[in-house]
Amino acid sequence: MQKISFFAFLCCVFTQPLFAQKDLPTESATIVKDFDARLLESNKLNVPPTLPPLDTTTKRQDYLVPPKPLTLSYDAPTLRPIGMKSVKKENEYNGYLKGGGGVPSSAYGELGYAYHPGENFDGKIWFRHHSANKKSYENQRFMNNDFLVNGNIYLDNNLAVEARAGYSYDRVHFYGYDHDSLEYMPEQVRQNFKILDLGGRLYNSERTDADLNFSVAPRFYRLTDYYSNRETGFDLNLSATKWFAEQHPLRLTLRTDLTSFHDTVKQTLNNIYLQPNFTFHTDFLRFKVGGTFASNRDEFKIFPDAELLLRLWGDGLQVFAGAGGDLRKNTYRSMAEYNPFIQIRGVDLRNTHWLNFYGGLKGNLGWLEYQGQVSYGKASDMALYQTRFDTAGLPGITRFTVLYDTANIFGIQGTVKLVPVKSLVVTATISQNVFEMFNEEERWGLPGLEFNGSGVYTLLDGKASLKAEVYLADAIPYLDQEGIARKSDALFDLSFGGTYRFTDNIGVFLDFNNVLNNTRERWFTYPMYGINILGGITARF
Repeated sequence: MQKISFFAFLCCVFTQPLFAQKDLPTESATIVKDFDARLLESNKLNVPPTLPPLDTTTKRQDYLVPPKPLTLSYDAPTLRPIGMKSVKKENEYNGYLKGGGGVPSSAYGELGYAYHPGENFDGKIWFRHHSANKKSYENQRFMNNDFLVNGNIYLDNNLAVEARAGYSYDRVHFYGYDHDSLEYMPEQVRQNFKILDLGGRLYNSERTDADLNFSVAPRFYRLTDYYSNRETGFDLNLSATKWFAEQHPLRLTLRTDLTSFHDTVKQTLNNIYLQPNFTFHTDFLRFKVGGTFASNRDEFKIFPDAELLLRLWGDGLQVFAGAGGDLRKNTYRSMAEYNPFIQIRGVDLRNTHWLNFYGGLKGNLGWLEYQGQVSYGKASDMALYQTRFDTAGLPGITRFTVLYDTANIFGIQGTVKLVPVKSLVVTATISQNVFEMFNEEERWGLPGLEFNGSGVYTLLDGKASLKAEVYLADAIPYLDQEGIARKSDALFDLSFGGTYRFTDNIGVFLDFNNVLNNTRERWFTYPMYGINILGGITARF
């Protein structure tokens, strides 16, 4: 039905025009040819392409990059030298041994060993023995024994603990008498000094995050001698250092130094020190300002602690000046170490009040290190060593007692270390002090001029060494048996020595001491040993 309707619609469409052209003529038309339509030839237009002009204006671009923490972990790079020749690694030795003997009859032995089994512990042990007996001069003999052991334990949080123990046993003999008319057995004139040293320290092994260092260091000693004298000392040192800008230290030290001495009576000498100071560093100067506040027996003393150093030419030329002072204790131990022939009975233990002003030059040129200074000081209650002729227990034997005086001291000191050639090292030290005594006639027992010089030459690629030493000292004032002031002879002591190592571990040494045979009496009626020779072997392991 749909097809019939569509056909009818087409018929209506195509038949309608026929009805509109019913008035046209009906003549016939003849078609000569097909229609041929053509375009006329035209001119071609050439239009070349062009680029648009460049935009040369500058525009600011803002970028917003959000921060993001990096969590990368990597090993630190290893720096390695380029173009350097490798050298043979030297062996490390923890132990050292030296032993031998000589003339006059003498023996020497030294042993040391350092141990570090792990990162958290290290320590060392050391022992030395030296004895001599000049049989041609009655009772001119001595014996020294020293022992030391210490160790460090490194704890967490940069803490460390140090402990040490030492013991010394020294023996001397009072041989200062007329050997033509007197004779003594060694047991009659001996003197023994036995000293036990104990100490420790709690400290930080590395500087803390707050740039702070601290230390707590107690120390104890006990001294006894052959005549039942005894002395004990206890020193507690508390110190802290705060660093500013990693180069300016502020230090504070608090010390309690307690001494107790017993012979027929008991004496005490107790000092308390407070020592603050601050040091400021720059490239061309160093300035320290501080003080020492000391207290003893309800007496309070203040001493300066200041120094200014200017680097005029780097480390090569430096100028310095300063002022200092202290309470220096005169104990039985300190006096016996300086003069072992002392008679301590009846001697008071006192402090020397020391005030000193100084200035000088120093520098390091690589091949030359030097320092020279002049000083002026005042020493109140300075210990002097006066002769004492013991007529009670040991008739005719010279002993020494201690008396005190005040002195103004003008001093000149100098030190030089010279390396003229690679294998030669020369050192020298000189000290000249001029004493102006307040009460005493002389500086009893104290030297005015001292000079030490040495030269060490190394050869055979370090297997051998040669040395020369010289020691000079001026005359020492003393009182003779009649109470007349006199002076000893001056000292000129010249020594030579050498070492040779056969292998990396075994070697020998030989020393010729006081080759000019100077027997000056450093202490009145106690001549020196004169020429003496000591030789033996050395080992390292």
